[in-house]
Amino acid sequence: MLHSLMSRNYWNNFLLLLTFLFALAASVWHVVGIYHTETDTHRYDKRSVFYVKYNSSERQLKAGVEKPSITTNEQDAPRTRPHFSTSKKANVAFDPTKFICTESNTTDCVNKTQIFKAKVISEFRRVLKESFEENHYYNVRYERIKGDETEVCRLRRASVRTISWRDPPFDWNELGSYIPVQPLFSQKNASCAVIASAGSLKGSRLGNFIDQHDIVMRFNHAPTKKFETDVGTKTTVRVVNSQVVTKPEFKLLTAKLFRNISIAAWDPGKFDQSLKDWIKEPDFNLFDNFKKYHDKYPGANFHLVDPRSIWRAWTALQDKMDVKIMRNPPTSGFIGLGLLMPACRFVDMIEYIPSSRMNGLCHYYDTEINSVCTFGSWHPLAAEKLYVLRMNSASDFSTFQRGIVRIKLTDDNGC
Repeated sequence: MLHSLMSRNYWNNFLLLLTFLFALAASVWHVVGIYHTETDTHRYDKRSVFYVKYNSSERQLKAGVEKPSITTNEQDAPRTRPHFSTSKKANVAFDPTKFICTESNTTDCVNKTQIFKAKVISEFRRVLKESFEENHYYNVRYERIKGDETEVCRLRRASVRTISWRDPPFDWNELGSYIPVQPLFSQKNASCAVIASAGSLKGSRLGNFIDQHDIVMRFNHAPTKKFETDVGTKTTVRVVNSQVVTKPEFKLLTAKLFRNISIAAWDPGKFDQSLKDWIKEPDFNLFDNFKKYHDKYPGANFHLVDPRSIWRAWTALQDKMDVKIMRNPPTSGFIGLGLLMPACRFVDMIEYIPSSRMNGLCHYYDTEINSVCTFGSWHPLAAEKLYVLRMNSASDFSTFQRGIVRIKLTDDNGC
């Protein structure tokens, strides 16, 4: 009897001990779970993914691969693979549609425009500050030279230009015989428009306004067909990167949108690289299709941008920024602006700075959602846009509601 009672007590104590151990384990697991939840929440709060709200739901934009109208192949890395380092550091969330207004003189519209402006500029500054990564692929060497030039004067001094048949070694090699004698632009004192490919052009109804300019510049393979109401029909010149020239999917030699217009093709080469070395080792070999295009369309006004001047434009950007910028070439848009400066009395940049129509779309002609296309990653795009805003003479309503920046280019601009 006594033995049976002792056995019962033993098992009761054992069960109590097991209960205690399970309770202790559950408590520890709960603490660990809280720690991980707080850690994860903190990490997610720090991401830099840009949100755009659609009605009652939020659509998250991808903070990933930049896709500037090109197809990226594995063998192209590191030239075309961007690094979006800022995607882990901050969160920007607001609904741009809340800031749309049409009555520029009302207090409500002024307030909406100012708030939207502040949010966009704040994001540019954050990306500029946080996106820098060491990159020696282009062998960039930079030493700051202090100066008090305006942004317009500094970009003028960069002298972004196309290659002349008189430039060695083009003055004696075969390629030189393909370079047009006529300049890229024959006009002087022209009204000019730079048409970004931004998704926020959708619904803009800016087509008629765009077509009124003497020179209309578009980029890569951005179409006008089916988008005429928003982007217009007129194209005077296309600035295309060397991937669009070389890769067969862009159909440089056959597509109608590359016909009967001027073309400026660019390839960055390396920083401080001579033209002779650039011909031997371009980023992408655009020279074969450059020659084929001229053979197929004799007399075409198809030019090559001087890669040395591309890096002069990059240097102008860095000169005017207080922090280090990405050591990758500028965008086609910034290169195009530099090319236009000698030909224009003013340049209207359309949706280069995002307006309150900002919808998250990378381009008006496709469906990709990606904040990188607006705020930058691989190219020093945030620096470019802040630079352009400093040159802007248009009102805040024009810039952030209509999507139009105006850069006045008088004969000297005080330079």
